[in-house]
Amino acid sequence: MHPLSYLVISISLSTGIFLLFQAFKNWRVDSFKAIVLNYGVAATLGWWLAGGGSTFARAWESDWRWVAIGLAAGGLFIYLFQLIARSAQENGITVTSISAKLSMVIPVAIFLLFDPSDAVTIKKIAAIGLSIPAIVLSSWKPEQPKSKKNWIVPMTIFVGSGMIDLMFATFSGPEFMKEVSFRYLFPSLPLSTAFITGFAWLIFNPGKQQENSFNSRNTWLGGLLLGTINFGSLYFLLETYDKVNLDKSAIMPINNLGIIIASALFSLLLFREKLHRYNLLGLVLGATAIALLYAERTT
Repeated sequence: MHPLSYLVISISLSTGIFLLFQAFKNWRVDSFKAIVLNYGVAATLGWWLAGGGSTFARAWESDWRWVAIGLAAGGLFIYLFQLIARSAQENGITVTSISAKLSMVIPVAIFLLFDPSDAVTIKKIAAIGLSIPAIVLSSWKPEQPKSKKNWIVPMTIFVGSGMIDLMFATFSGPEFMKEVSFRYLFPSLPLSTAFITGFAWLIFNPGKQQENSFNSRNTWLGGLLLGTINFGSLYFLLETYDKVNLDKSAIMPINNLGIIIASALFSLLLFREKLHRYNLLGLVLGATAIALLYAERTT
């Protein structure tokens, strides 16, 4: 398979997650319950493909650091999903989506500053400079009400998403992923912790336990589908870092901007979402940034 295929598949699956969440409203899916199911499905799939406990033992002996960090990150996964849902209700989709997608600035800046193998070039600086207005303009909806309240929530989403991106990019190299099975195990670790955390919260929260009874066929189907897509997007992102001949500071913006462009186009086609001039300009800037970053690929 061509190396760029991994990047295309990663973008496609990540786009599918956003589209699926958008479809949940029409399917009357309980979003939080589907999210918990999604983590269980994704984690089970990952552990099965990885080879179970024996692979975990080898990974721990190989380098326990990324295993421990992967397990700990699961709490951040489920926490961010809750914040994203809260922010969408209190601050609107625009603020929430900008907070999540701008998070790539954190790992990109860190790699450019501290990774000696990640060269700083004019094209990269120009592309990253274009990516910020591209994300803002692509997500902008002029008709949505503006709110200045609860700015801490979007800021937390921004920082938390950036930390997750940084974690996957940092430990994706061959020095950590010494076996193919480790690539299946790595995303399975935070997914497992997120599932346990979310399930425990449902069990020990009496109000939610009744409210979120597992009796909806659509919610089960939504969780199964979301879990499969979610695991696939994480796995192929790791494969992209390993297979595609680009610096990590270039892959992250390409991936995020690709998701934005694909999501906008599919929302237009499938959900008849109206694109404003701002959105179209943002898509053009995003495409330009991707072209500049791809031009930086090494020989």
